[in-house]
Amino acid sequence: MTSPDGVRIACQVDGEGTPLVMVHGAGSGRWSFDLVRPHLHDRFVVWAVDRRGRGDSDDGNSYAIEREFDDVAAVVREAGPGALLFGHSYGGLVAAGAAARLDGLPALALYEAPMGGVLADEAWTTRFEANLDAGDRERAMRDFMSDVGGYGEAEIEAMQGTPAWAARLAASPTVPRELRAEQDRGMTDLRLGELGAPALLLVGSESPDWARRSTQAYAAAIEGAEVHTLDGHGHGASVSAPELLASELADFLSR
Repeated sequence: MTSPDGVRIACQVDGEGTPLVMVHGAGSGRWSFDLVRPHLHDRFVVWAVDRRGRGDSDDGNSYAIEREFDDVAAVVREAGPGALLFGHSYGGLVAAGAAARLDGLPALALYEAPMGGVLADEAWTTRFEANLDAGDRERAMRDFMSDVGGYGEAEIEAMQGTPAWAARLAASPTVPRELRAEQDRGMTDLRLGELGAPALLLVGSESPDWARRSTQAYAAAIEGAEVHTLDGHGHGASVSAPELLASELADFLSR
């Protein structure tokens, strides 16, 4: 489909039931939900988005997170009446921003969306860019997964050499712009107090400190939000516990 500014946004669509738009995080793509989607297909038509600048989606001439809000809002409208919305990590921030652009959104689910200025400071982002400029995407992405995502060394080692890791490396140039956009985005900018839709906030018991603090901030901003903890898992439950993540989403969104 085409976003309001003319950028073409690709979505993988499959399943049966209520439309569910899923928005991935930084340094990722629609493939990050590959293990989760099969557990949702019997209840939802899943729209897995490739955010602009990666996968099969096009990119704009310049970046602004507001354009991403527009992208996701347009996908939700395209998905049809009653479409639900879920976002993970930076994709959760994007989903929250898109929600304010949608009238009558039935429900919103966020898994460790950042609250603004918690993912990485300018010095860290500059080091990431220096590794990219030096041609060392492996080092840049390893640091990102460890320092920002909170993944352990063994988890990162297991990712390397896989098709998903190659896709992460391909998406790595989009990371700095998103980290800077997150630094500049405050909770009040999202107008979450006006949401008016049921909201589910997921957080892993083993997730980084920023994820827990952000989840608390979102819970304070969204009246009546439910907070569920994924026990024994961290920021990557879409890989470590896809069935559990799908179950949490299905149980809440079906209500």
